[in-house]
Amino acid sequence: MKFVKLFEPFKIKDLEIRNRIVMPAMALNFSRDGEINDTTINFYFERAKGGVGLIIIGGAGVEPRGGGPTMFAIYDDKFIPGYTRFTENMHSQGAKTFVQLYHAGAYSGMPDMVSSSAVKSNLTRRVPKELTIDEIKVVQENHALAAERALKAGFDGVELLGSAGYLINQFLSPITNKRTDEYGGSLENRLRYPLELIQLVKERVGQKMIVGMRIAGDDFVPGSNTYKESAVFARHYANAGIDYINVTGGWHETRIPQIPMMVPQGAYAYLAENIKNAVNLPVFSSNRINSPLVAEQILRDQMADAVCMGRALIADAYLPLKAKQSKLWDIRKCVGCNQGCFDHIFTGKSVECMRNYMVSREGKIDLDNKTKHPIQVLIIGAGPGGLEAARIAKVLGHNVTILEKRLNLGGQTNLSWVPPGRHDIHEIMDYYSAQIEHLGIELHLGVEADLDRINKYQPDAVIFATGVKYNIPHIPGIDGSLGSEVYLAEKILEGECPIGKNVVVVGGSATGIETAIWAAEQGALNSEVAKFIAFYDLLPKEELFNRWLRGNRKVTIIDMLPKLGMSIGRTTRGFLIGQLMKLGINSVLNVQIKKFEGKTLIYEHENETKTLQNIDTFILATGVEPNDDLFNKVKETNPSYKTFKVGDCKRPRTMMEAIHEGFRTAYNLDK
Repeated sequence: MKFVKLFEPFKIKDLEIRNRIVMPAMALNFSRDGEINDTTINFYFERAKGGVGLIIIGGAGVEPRGGGPTMFAIYDDKFIPGYTRFTENMHSQGAKTFVQLYHAGAYSGMPDMVSSSAVKSNLTRRVPKELTIDEIKVVQENHALAAERALKAGFDGVELLGSAGYLINQFLSPITNKRTDEYGGSLENRLRYPLELIQLVKERVGQKMIVGMRIAGDDFVPGSNTYKESAVFARHYANAGIDYINVTGGWHETRIPQIPMMVPQGAYAYLAENIKNAVNLPVFSSNRINSPLVAEQILRDQMADAVCMGRALIADAYLPLKAKQSKLWDIRKCVGCNQGCFDHIFTGKSVECMRNYMVSREGKIDLDNKTKHPIQVLIIGAGPGGLEAARIAKVLGHNVTILEKRLNLGGQTNLSWVPPGRHDIHEIMDYYSAQIEHLGIELHLGVEADLDRINKYQPDAVIFATGVKYNIPHIPGIDGSLGSEVYLAEKILEGECPIGKNVVVVGGSATGIETAIWAAEQGALNSEVAKFIAFYDLLPKEELFNRWLRGNRKVTIIDMLPKLGMSIGRTTRGFLIGQLMKLGINSVLNVQIKKFEGKTLIYEHENETKTLQNIDTFILATGVEPNDDLFNKVKETNPSYKTFKVGDCKRPRTMMEAIHEGFRTAYNLDK
């Protein structure tokens, strides 16, 4: 696809932005005192240098009680020097920059947090203090003062925060605003707070800088505002003089997934289109726009005037330049895993990225500084950890050879992208395949390493990325010896074994849950067939919907642990559990499995023996252990080799830990 729209400049009032790629405000947890530090500037400097058009930093707290312990702050003049240094750095690379003025209200979790009403927050589980009218005026004035500080610091604009369930939403929503004065009740009254805020900020800085608003395109919270009300709000904001509208999805507490991998790319562009149809202002589209091709299509379809690519630019700071130079093969695409970004944010850690070890370390690692002492590096295994080690070692100037016993790259990753909603994982292997080709890395597939083969290469360093082996529990009949149809999840997902109508998945880890979801969708109508049936009215709509949504299998997960998926990240686990419920997948937890016999599974729960009967297929998604046998042999017989283990070969963990370990190992080979 030719990029016709993505790199076309656009204007917000008189401010021209060099392209239509926006890096939206996002929590990074880089600051512990509210100040802009070197980590922050170095992080954003790379994105500005990488070609992004507009960078929105934030949120920046306008009051201590509305911010957070790891958020940026702008409630005092002492923060101006840091922001000034920030804007100078961004402008030096041709990027425009705004700051988002942040007040979380009841979402802040601070001891003295406030809101429109004293309604318990579903996010913080605490009750905020209700603002008096005089206190409302103070909050609004603090926004205006913050905007003036932003102007002094050299920002091109400010963004008011009316999304995600924060303070403006808490005034707009009937489920959080229970006031009976002029700020509550009717739609007109609930709009009073944000409209007054827009007017005040515009009066103070609107002649000299842009004033925009980030809004929730739909709260996705029962009883709260929908996309219909959002369009009404947008029209009022436009009439009040707002300069652009940045449309995102729902509140943090929503049960509807907003950004995990299961959300299709560009799925929420319709929310931006809804606002664009309501106002005559620049409109930004957000959420899961991770590919420049998806971004270009949204712009071509006139669903938005610009696209927000937040995590996409975390994963690859140079995405804009690479896309503009037609180097799509070189883009490290965000896959929506959330392992290093949102899972870190919600546990108080600084942002990292599964795909990009450099994140939060910008300015500390220099891949242009090639090795002065190239060595022969042999990598055993072509999973993510081994492939990242190969890439970095080659970039630094070492001679690299990869041996992989399978006929394709990826290791366990090839199973990860098979379950529904996980296909983006395939992007990782596409990337490494392209890197091997363009960097000229020697790759041998279908070659199983052993001591003789390793010695033949006479390596200076051997990096083992040999993954895991299954740790199958000792349970009578688990091997199929008592007549049960028992298969490893790996074999099922590879398509080697058919599954019956009644399926039991043994193991409630991430693999078990994803395999269960995959099994439950077998036999469902695919989207192309469903569209054909709908177009010609071949089935009643409700029946068609059900046959498209669910397959024809009955699926049960059984596990010895009391809860499912406890190793899954916080921002993904809840939505996967929701999928299980929606697909009618049952779970039997906190049990001891005693025997597999024919079509019966015998287990014990609370000292009572029970059974699952008429089971056609048992799928094992049980534990794994490091596959480090070859490493140990090499270590014993060839102590002169530098030997390293990366990824699950060292200890079964996440893909992010494997990739990061591969980077670190290769980067430090000659250090």
